[in-house]
Amino acid sequence: MLIINIVNSKKTFLSTALMFLTLLSNSLFAQAIVNIEDMRREGEIGFFAASSIGLEASRGNRDRDFYSILLRFDSNTKDTESFLILQDSERKSNNKLSDKSRFLHARYILLGEDRVHWEIYSQYSENPFRNYQKRSVLGLGMRIILSDTARFGAGALKEDEKDLGGQTTKTDRLGLYLRDLQEVGENINFHSTLYLQPSVKNFDNDYKASIILGLDFNVNKNLKITVQYSSFHDSSPPRLAEKTDESLVTKFSYDLSTLWKD
Repeated sequence: MLIINIVNSKKTFLSTALMFLTLLSNSLFAQAIVNIEDMRREGEIGFFAASSIGLEASRGNRDRDFYSILLRFDSNTKDTESFLILQDSERKSNNKLSDKSRFLHARYILLGEDRVHWEIYSQYSENPFRNYQKRSVLGLGMRIILSDTARFGAGALKEDEKDLGGQTTKTDRLGLYLRDLQEVGENINFHSTLYLQPSVKNFDNDYKASIILGLDFNVNKNLKITVQYSSFHDSSPPRLAEKTDESLVTKFSYDLSTLWKD
C-alpha cells in the first residue's frame, strides 16, 4: 500500500511512506484508545494542513479494492495548540464490503506558563466490522511536562459506545497517560506510551489500557524507519470482541522537503 502525504505550512513538505502490518492488519485508528501522542506538533508555531490518500486495487481470481483518506489541520501559537484529524477508509472484496472505519479527533490545548497545560478534546469513531459500531468521547484534563522527553496526562472523559449488537453503554472514565522518548544509540530513539482509562464507578473490573513501544532508526536526515509494537486491552469488551488486540507495524518514511527551497 502506498500512502502519499502532503503538508502545507511555510514550506511545502512531501513525504512518501510504505507501511507493512506484520502481525495483525489493524488500522491505526481501529482501537478504542488511539495514540494521539504520536500526532502532536508540540512546540511548532504556525498553521499546518495535511492530507493522506491510500489506494489499492487488484483484479483476477478475486477483486479487491481499498481506499483511505486522511485530512489534518493544526493551528499553533505561543499560547495555544489545536488540531483536527478526519479519516475515512473502506475495503471491498468481490464488490462485498469487508471493512469500513471513520475517525474524527479534535483537541484544544491551553499552554500554561509553567509545566502544566490544559486540554479539551472530542473523538468519534465508527468501526462496524471490528470491535464496535461507534464510539464517542468527550474529555478534558491537564498535561504535565515532566522533563524534556517525558509527558504525563490526567483527566476525565465521557464515553458513549455502541457494540456490534446495537447495545449502547455510557461510561464516565478517568483518563491517564504517560509518554517518554529516549535516545538509546546513535540516531536511534525509543519511545513508549502508556494509556489507562478506568471506569469511575467500577475501577477494578471495567478499564481500558494500551501500551505502545517503538524504535525510530534515523538512517539519514531524510530516511527514517520505525518499528512499533502496540497492545490494547479492554476488561469489558463489546460483544463478539476479544479482550486483547496486538499489532506490530514497520514504517518507512522519506522526507523530500529538501527538493523545495524558499
